[in-house]
Amino acid sequence: MRIPPYWTRGEYTGVNPKGKEMRFTAWGWSFESISDARKDAVERANRIFNHFVLGVGPLQRYPYFEHPIREEIVETLQDGNKDIAITTRNGYGALVLNASSVMFVDVDYPEDKSGGVGGMVGRLFGGGKKKQEPDGPTQTLQRVKDWAVSNRDKSFRIYGTQAGLRLIFTDKTYDPTDNSTLMLMNSLGSDPLYVQLTLRQECFRARLTPKPWRCNFRVPPTEYPFERPGEEQQFRQWQQQYTNQIQGYATCELLDVVGSGSGNDEVRQIVDYHDRHVLRPNAPLA
Repeated sequence: MRIPPYWTRGEYTGVNPKGKEMRFTAWGWSFESISDARKDAVERANRIFNHFVLGVGPLQRYPYFEHPIREEIVETLQDGNKDIAITTRNGYGALVLNASSVMFVDVDYPEDKSGGVGGMVGRLFGGGKKKQEPDGPTQTLQRVKDWAVSNRDKSFRIYGTQAGLRLIFTDKTYDPTDNSTLMLMNSLGSDPLYVQLTLRQECFRARLTPKPWRCNFRVPPTEYPFERPGEEQQFRQWQQQYTNQIQGYATCELLDVVGSGSGNDEVRQIVDYHDRHVLRPNAPLA
């Protein structure tokens, strides 16, 4: 799982060909220490200066892992001595489960494109939620069930979200970087961006708590990592209010269970943890 625990911002000051000083900043990260993260940040700021000001050197030194997840680590789940999942808090404050081997697949409902230019512009600028085709949820669920008929060796749980379906595969564990896993996700019609994120971050992601705006709540006043005095206190106050606000909302509802599963302890632990966070009987989805 590519989720660095250490983050900081660094800066580099150089002189351009006209003799003018220029300063660049960049985020750096590390799995080892904050000092290593600071060194990485300065190196990245230096590369930005060299690339854009001097016109030398590649901008991306580590193309495979150029943009890891910059999220606060909230909890680590273990099975024995193995880390099987990391719960993080994303940029808008929701908790996200990052599973190393238990596969989550998101399948979006088809969007209704009949809303015209006004509807499209509204969605582009955040004007409300996407409008789904009237029969979209039914058709998407049937398509997944048809897929299951052709893949009887697979077992999974089907959840409904506000925008689509979420599948948790229970027949076995999966490697998020293996080509066969990515092909399986694609065959179900999973969002291509989600598939690429799965590959790049080496984990399967699933949002556990509602998006703030779907609960008539505001986004956080600041983001992790906290750089200036008072930022973390402001965030923690928001976090407590957000936690209270979302109590009457659910992230998912369980729609169906396909197959019998494998009885794998890691799978069972992830499913139980996921369901405790996302299911709220008779609550609106957010």
